[in-house]
Amino acid sequence: MNATTAAIERAWLRSARLALAEFVPQDEEAVVAMHADERVRAHLIEDYPLHERRVAREFLRRLGPYYRRHEGLGIWHALLLGPAPTSIGWFNLMPFPGRDGEVEIGGRLLPSTWGKGLAQEGGAMLLDYAFDRLGLARVWGTCHPDNRSAQGVLAALGFESMGRMPYEGTQAEHFMIRVNRWRELRDLSPSTRMRRALRQRRTSEEKVECTPIDA
Repeated sequence: MNATTAAIERAWLRSARLALAEFVPQDEEAVVAMHADERVRAHLIEDYPLHERRVAREFLRRLGPYYRRHEGLGIWHALLLGPAPTSIGWFNLMPFPGRDGEVEIGGRLLPSTWGKGLAQEGGAMLLDYAFDRLGLARVWGTCHPDNRSAQGVLAALGFESMGRMPYEGTQAEHFMIRVNRWRELRDLSPSTRMRRALRQRRTSEEKVECTPIDA
């Protein structure tokens, strides 16, 4: 049994196309391979060199106990389902640094999967889990100021922009969604949510352009 097949069998959460499983030491190759791609590392807020095997190995070693200490939270191996399941990255729900009791969502995927709606699908799966299973009142999201794709995904999921603020020694764009907002949106198709987000972005930009300088 190869590592990907074993991960599928460990999966604890699934959507139409994705499965999430706890990482194990045997997933080292997948972690290293993803972070070896400079496009993946280009807009990360943190700069842990997970393309280095020793760092990836230590990262995976620490995750095992973390899952047990923080039930319902973690970083999970993302697998694309199908006749030949493949490792495509990760999704996560983690404590929000500097905000006690708050949780942030995140993810990073291989470039070969970009533009296929998988980030939205994984995000929606974890928002359902965060609000329905963990009972959270809100979820946060952050991303690099230049990461327009991540900002678009968060907006499409219904997150509200909270502006640029400090994040672990640097600056990041902050977003937040409350449980009632997600329950209003989650039954909409991903394309409908995306269209709404684009309309709202255009409206906001038009308001900014029309605001008098001395207002």
